[in-house]
This record gives sequence, structure tokens and C-alpha cells, in this order.
Amino acid sequence: MRPVVLPLSIAAALALAGCQSSPLAPDVATIPHAKLVSSHVDVDADRTDIFRLLEVDGRDVIDATDLSVKNVEIDHSHLLAAGRTVQLKVDALAYYGNPVRRLAWDSMRIKGTIEFVPVADASYVMRGALTPERSSVWVENAATHEVVGKKVSAPGRAASAAEAASAAAAAEAAAAKDE
Repeated sequence: MRPVVLPLSIAAALALAGCQSSPLAPDVATIPHAKLVSSHVDVDADRTDIFRLLEVDGRDVIDATDLSVKNVEIDHSHLLAAGRTVQLKVDALAYYGNPVRRLAWDSMRIKGTIEFVPVADASYVMRGALTPERSSVWVENAATHEVVGKKVSAPGRAASAAEAASAAAAAEAAAAKDE
């Protein structure tokens, strides 16, 4: 009977060890901090470009799937611990009010990670640019408009189409030259 008790004791200890959680991070409001605000731009009556923060240091700050009309134009604000590097998961997209347009048109969505060291009592804002050729999102100091961290940027579908058309034209020209 004794040999069975030891493996069961070890299994129970391992199972309980898995239940321990990591210590909670300090409340950011009680330590030196900065503020980061998401933003949006009303491009036209049907399109709103959204620049938002999804995660801070691996912790979700908003529900990224909630793109309801009532939630799209809300600029959320978040506190960031100052004086240490923070890792921000960000995204930007063109939101169309018309459901048919939302399904058929390119949202020009871009996601990425930005790292920077916030300064205590500073205010930062999410900014970006969404075009069919290129989409970008970045964080800037609200007072100086200086970009902090690196911009997240990627070519859009129109740029890919233009590159593909250029490559096809070059291939056609090469084939015509061979004839």
C-alpha cells in the first residue's frame, strides 16, 4: 500500500502547484504613470479609421472583437507604468458602418507590437494612417507629437496588386523580347 501513496502525493502536490497564480501587478494608478488614449478619425459618413490598444505587457485591455457601432468611436484611455519598458499590442482598421461594405471592402487592418518607456505624467495618443497602398499605426506624445517607439507599418493590398502588375508586365516584356 505504501508505494501507491507516494506517487499519489506527488501528483496531488503538482496539481496544487499549478493552481498558484502569479503575483498581481501593482495598481498602476498608485505608482508613477502615463496615460495612453486610443483615437479614431471619421473619414467620411460611412468610414471610421480606428487606432487602438489591445494589450499591455500581454494583458488584454479591451475586447478586440467588439466592433459594435456604439463602441467604435469611443477613445479608450489606459494608464501605463512609467520608467520601464512597456510592450503594447496595437491595431488599426477602417470600420465601415454599412454591413455590406464592411464585408466586401478592404479594412486595411494592421496589427503589431510597439515598445517604449513612458515618462511619468505624460500623455500619449494612438495615431495612424490607413490607405490601400500602406497601413501604419504608432504612438505619439500628445503634447509634442513626437513618435515614441517604432511605427508598425505594412504594405496594403493595392501595393501588392501594383507590384504583381509590374512583375507581370516585366515578365511579358521579357517573353516578347525572347520571341
